[in-house]
Order: sequence, then C-alpha cells, then structure tokens
Amino acid sequence: MIRLENLSKEYDEVVAVRDLTLEIPEGEIYGLIGPNGAGKTTTLRMCCGLLEPTTGRVLVNNVDVHSDLELAQSQIGYLADFFSVYDDLKVWEYLDYFARAYKLDPAAIPARVDEVIEEIGLEVKRDSMVKGLSRGMKQRLGIGRAVIHRPKLLLLDEPASGLDPKARIELRQLLKRLRDNGATIVVSSHILPDLEDFSTSIGVMERGVMLRSGRVQELRDEVEAADARTIDIRWLGPSAAIGDFLRANGITQHALLDREGAFQFRGDDQAVGDLLAEMTAAGIRLTSFHEVKQTVEELYLKLSHGQVM
Repeated sequence: MIRLENLSKEYDEVVAVRDLTLEIPEGEIYGLIGPNGAGKTTTLRMCCGLLEPTTGRVLVNNVDVHSDLELAQSQIGYLADFFSVYDDLKVWEYLDYFARAYKLDPAAIPARVDEVIEEIGLEVKRDSMVKGLSRGMKQRLGIGRAVIHRPKLLLLDEPASGLDPKARIELRQLLKRLRDNGATIVVSSHILPDLEDFSTSIGVMERGVMLRSGRVQELRDEVEAADARTIDIRWLGPSAAIGDFLRANGITQHALLDREGAFQFRGDDQAVGDLLAEMTAAGIRLTSFHEVKQTVEELYLKLSHGQVM
C-alpha cells in the first residue's frame, strides 16, 4: 500500500530523516514508534505530500506522491498532531464541507456524511456545534474528516495525544473498525501502550533512522531468541518441589512464592513443551503455565538504543 524508497529530508545542517526504505502491505495497522525528534512527523508529512523529500520517493498504491500529488492525495487521509476545527459549524456541516473539498459527488455527500458520523460514533452529536465537543470527540471528528473520501491509506500523527483513558480506548476501537473496513493505517506515537493491542507491525525510529521494522510477533520472536523467556506458573502443593525440579534442570533464575512464581528459561517452543511435560511427569500439579509476552514498550527498549522518550 505504501512504499518509501531511500527517503531523506535535510534542513540545512540537520538530517530529519535519513535514507528510509520501508514497505507497508495493505490491511496493516503500522505503529511508528520513537522519541520526540525521531523523524516520525517529518516522515508522515512526506508520505502525504506536505513536505518535499530531499532525496528518495514515496509511492501510495503505486502512485508517486510527489509526481502525481492530486491522485495520490485522493487515496490518503491525514490527521496532524495538532489540527484545527471550525468551531462554528455543526458536526454534519464540518464533514459536509470536507466532502466537497475532496470533490465527492454532491448527490452522494449527505449519505456519506451520515455513514461517517455513524462510523466514528457521533450520531447523537450530529447537529451539535463543533465547539461544544470534548477533546476525544474532536479527535474522532478529525478522523472522520480524514476518511470522508474513503482513502485507502490513513496517516495519523500522535492521535491519542491529550486524550483521557476512555477516549484512548474508543480511539483504538475506531481504528480497528476502519482497518476491518479496508483501510491501511499508519499511526505515529511516543506513547507506547497506545499501540500495544492493535498494531500488526511496528517500526522503531531514532534520530531520523529506522532501527528495526516488522510484524510485532516477528520482533518478539527475535528479542526472545536472544533473551531468556519468562515463564509464569501456578501449582498445588509446596513450593520446595518446584524449586528442586528447576535447579535439577539447570534453571537457577526463579522467584517462587506460595503456589505461584516465575522463572527464566532459554529454549525454543519445543523445549518449553518438553519442560512442561517433564514437570507433569514429575508429579508437579500445575494449574497454570504460560509465557509472559514482551510488551511493545519492552520491545522498543530492547530494539532501540534506549533513548529516553
């Protein structure tokens, strides 16, 4: 859906983005992660044609963004980190205005406006003035503006910034619905938990350079192959038997409490399965045995240079 080829952006002596090559397939929710100043916003602005790259090019659905800007932007929806709304319009009027700006068929606009209002969950606010909306509702309205023309690609710069926990949950649910309806979504954020449960792939940027990019599970596997895996267990009976078993199998890094604990284990899935079978065969009555998966935040810290965000 989007391909970046040797993309760079320089401002005098400052290199904001350096030699970025990236492909994002259709149907992904791609989380662009990095500290402030990493080059995320510059990258998104080049992707939607608002900034001219110093070198390289951007293709969206095989259209060169900077060679055929109007055609490319007809397939792109973009929401900036800080965006303005027209306070003195009603919700439906605001969306109607942008539908006409995107040159939609005038006869189809009323139905499309109603469809988007339902999609972003603002049915009860259809006739409300924009200035009376909460921050979370304005954020949803901004996304509605970005998708009014049914773009294939949605670029969102820090969409959860300033939202309360409830609004963040609603935002994540909205983005999942948009993805299910066919959109490919790129979300930049320095708030890592915001990307935790819905990104299918992530890219880690620092100082204008893409350090690592890939599907979340692939990056987890890469990190876990280098690190010990954390196994969480619960059992019936005394903990002494568990400790004896682990030490007998060369597992010395463990913390055991009364009927629950965790230990560090190096090995692939087959080795984990074998260990579970051996514990059962040894008469240990397990009630729970599972691996503690890396969070997106932990992945970032291990894949990056560890710069404070």
